[in-house]
Amino acid sequence: MILENLSVDCVIFGFDGANLNVLLWQSELNLIKEFYRDHEDYGQVTELFKKNPISSDKNAWGLIGSHVPVDEDSDEHAKYILSTFTSLDNVFLRQVKAFNEANRVPFQRVVTIAYYALINPDYHIMKKMDGIKSLKWFNINSMPKVIFDHSNIIQEALEKLREEVRYHPVGFHLLPEKFTLTQLQNLYETILDVELDTRNFRKKILNMKLLVDTEQKQINVAHRAARLYEFNLDIYKKLVKEGLNFRI
Repeated sequence: MILENLSVDCVIFGFDGANLNVLLWQSELNLIKEFYRDHEDYGQVTELFKKNPISSDKNAWGLIGSHVPVDEDSDEHAKYILSTFTSLDNVFLRQVKAFNEANRVPFQRVVTIAYYALINPDYHIMKKMDGIKSLKWFNINSMPKVIFDHSNIIQEALEKLREEVRYHPVGFHLLPEKFTLTQLQNLYETILDVELDTRNFRKKILNMKLLVDTEQKQINVAHRAARLYEFNLDIYKKLVKEGLNFRI
């Protein structure tokens, strides 16, 4: 049994080296019916999707999410959603807030707990479940038509990310395993929508001792090859206990 008045939505952010993107999906009622046909919540789910514009409006997109089963907490269900709908496991996941405006869903009262996840699309193999018609990345500055208040949820998640990225190195989850200082700076400039002084940024980052020089350089690049670094999670955890200030 699912809780028809409580749902979870996941804002999945990905960075392609130049743009911050969000992963959205489309579905349709027949696909949902087929996917849930042998599931105990088949009746409830199909009735809800009959009312959901994502299953009838071919131009509408939505965040990946679902209603919460009565015997699951929201955190575990958010992880389940990521794993089931996209095959993403062990990704960075943080709760944003609850969205509880009375008329946010027109056909019934629904409180949604939103989460944001950070991934590097080049290093995660995603697959869409059978109930999904389309699964696609969109630039956050060029969004399609989305259902309900999902544009507001995405904006709130972005503000949460911007707040946290200034004090904690969460942005590293959007980078490849080995990256250049330029790639790191581009990431922070994209998330924060600001231009950072290169010299000051690099000095501050390197002084934190959070990066490990791999003693390798880029290959097959048209410009001068830059050094490649890795993020040292053990050092970060140690510095957090000692009072790390990661403010950019």
